[in-house]
Amino acid sequence: MSQPSSSPSAAEARELLARAEGIGTSATSAASWPAAMVFNSLAILGSMLMIGLHIVGHTGYGAPLLAVTVGIWAAVNATIWPLMLRTTKTGFTRRFHTSLFAYMSLYMIALLVGAFAFPHGSMAYYIPAAVVLAAIGLAAAFRELRA
Repeated sequence: MSQPSSSPSAAEARELLARAEGIGTSATSAASWPAAMVFNSLAILGSMLMIGLHIVGHTGYGAPLLAVTVGIWAAVNATIWPLMLRTTKTGFTRRFHTSLFAYMSLYMIALLVGAFAFPHGSMAYYIPAAVVLAAIGLAAAFRELRA
């Protein structure tokens, strides 16, 4: 603006609006990364657990491996979350909560179907279930990043 007491010209106003829009877009992008990371973590962890639960429940030798794998992934997430503390507070919107509820509902359904329809295990069920859970989790992550 050329003078503090006068209103901006049309060109100056457009420039200020474009600058404000750029700031808003970058703030929204920064805030969506932690939410996307949650869904990436859920996609990976859900897939590992679907296969891992079958191995543990029906072969008996996978319990330590499953525990170590889940523990390592939880430790990685626990160290990354504090780094994103400020943007995490602004990134969790109603859209995030809806996606999280949908993912967790699908995960519970997959577990229940696996437990009751295949009580003796079926890799033909658990592998596609793991792939579907991973795909849903990654789709939710991309949805957060695009919003």
